[in-house]
Order: sequence, then C-alpha cells, then structure tokens
Amino acid sequence: MDLKTLKLELLERITLLEDEPRLLALKRLLDGPPTYALPNDHLTVVREGAAPYLKLEDRMYTAAEVRALVEEVLSTVPAPPAEEISAEELAELERRHQARLSGESKGSSRKDSMERLRSRRP
Repeated sequence: MDLKTLKLELLERITLLEDEPRLLALKRLLDGPPTYALPNDHLTVVREGAAPYLKLEDRMYTAAEVRALVEEVLSTVPAPPAEEISAEELAELERRHQARLSGESKGSSRKDSMERLRSRRP
C-alpha cells in the first residue's frame, strides 16, 4: 500500500469513529511533540481554541524585552505560601548552633545517623 492510499484510509477510518475518548486520545497524540520530520505548521486544518506558542527564535530580543517576558510569565505563577519561623524556633536553632560551635554537642555523618535510625527499629 502506498503512502497516499494509507493516508486516505486512515482519514476515512477517523471520520467513521464515534468513540469520543478514542478521538480525544488521537488528538492528544497528534498535538504532542512531533515524532517525525514534518512540523505541524504545514497542516492545513484550522486549529480552534489553541493559543499560539511564542516563538522566541523568530527575532532577536533585547535584555529589557526578555525581562518583561519573564516577569509576565512569572506573574501568572502563584507564589508559594511563606512559612514564617517563630522567635522561639529561631532561638532554639541559634542555641543548637552555638552548642555545636562550642563543642558541647557532637555532629554526626549521614552514614552514622542512618545507622542509628536503623538500629532503633524493632
């Protein structure tokens, strides 16, 4: 079977499909990253509801324009909730740090810590 006949057969089979999940899966497959040499730009089908990708390689951008683009994208990303450390927690951390520096407490390697944790198991 030649390529043209294969394409026509596939198109006919697609037009006869009534199974929505299968059609959506096929659409996802075709919308995915191209796995062949022909880019999707050469398709003649109208794409409805799809936002065009910003192609940075179309032209050169100044540093100010790049910053503006990055800020625009970052403004749409929600900021993670800030976890504040209490004054008591900060004081405890400082106390432990001072104990470590003075030699009052002894540090352990990761290996030693893991061995101690494993030895505590029943």
